[in-house]
Amino acid sequence: MSQPPTPAADATAAPTKPSTNPGSFEELHRKTRDVFPMCFEGAKVMVTKGLSSHFQVSHTLSISPTNTGYRFGATYVGTKVAGPQEQYPIFLGDTDVSGNTTATILHQFGDNYRMRLQAQVQQNKIVGAQGGFERRGRLSTLGITFANTDLVNESGVIVGQMLRKLTNRLDVGAELLYQYGKQIPGQQVSMLSYGARYTTPIWTAAATLGSSGAHFTYYHKQAENLAFGVEFESNSNVGEAVGTFAYVAELPDEGVTMRASIDTNWSVGGVFEKRLSQQLPFTLALSGIFNHSKVSNFLHIFCSLT
Repeated sequence: MSQPPTPAADATAAPTKPSTNPGSFEELHRKTRDVFPMCFEGAKVMVTKGLSSHFQVSHTLSISPTNTGYRFGATYVGTKVAGPQEQYPIFLGDTDVSGNTTATILHQFGDNYRMRLQAQVQQNKIVGAQGGFERRGRLSTLGITFANTDLVNESGVIVGQMLRKLTNRLDVGAELLYQYGKQIPGQQVSMLSYGARYTTPIWTAAATLGSSGAHFTYYHKQAENLAFGVEFESNSNVGEAVGTFAYVAELPDEGVTMRASIDTNWSVGGVFEKRLSQQLPFTLALSGIFNHSKVSNFLHIFCSLT
């Protein structure tokens, strides 16, 4: 999906005072996850054109074993400034030639309340929908999300989250997931998770512990253009655990970014990005995937031009 346009110059200036809000619970591991490569399959060409400072459209042509076709996308960003590079409302959407559509709406009410609505339509049917609401205070964030709520069949998912800043470096929180429906054993199930994050100027460590497993991440900024990330994730329901190491290296003067990762299943992935022109927004991306544990497997290399 296309990125929001650059904030308008005529928008109201945002406050210069840095925010002390810890963010949302689901963002605990984002610092590390941003290091990992987003590997893709096949070839993709994406052309984005800004029609104004608030509105842009995109055209995407993809060729892959799982997704081949054309998609049209549009993004609108409003004039309400909530922070640096942050304006509301935001409308995101894209559709393909068959009418399969995804849409997202984000908006902020006042200084503390945010809303996020998402929907996905396939073959003229709504196959997924969710709505989330957050209250972002000075030192805490409270959020609740309703997903795939079906009033007729009495099913759905409700997620409640809380994240609190205890010190300048330590954040703690909790998440409660409740799922109900006739297809669920006992017609309902709930899972409680606890999370914490410790942040320094150089490294960040985060952990999530719950009845379904554990999730640990560590981010380390080695140099201005070099960072590492380590992740360990276990699922007690299926008895699996995976550890992953990743890095991201940048050469700003050359317009080059390289992300790569390897996990304990011996899967290696990487994405190489090269900006083709200083004047034109063209970027070539090459993605490679290889699994050493599968003797019959071979190296897959894919490309993308955006």
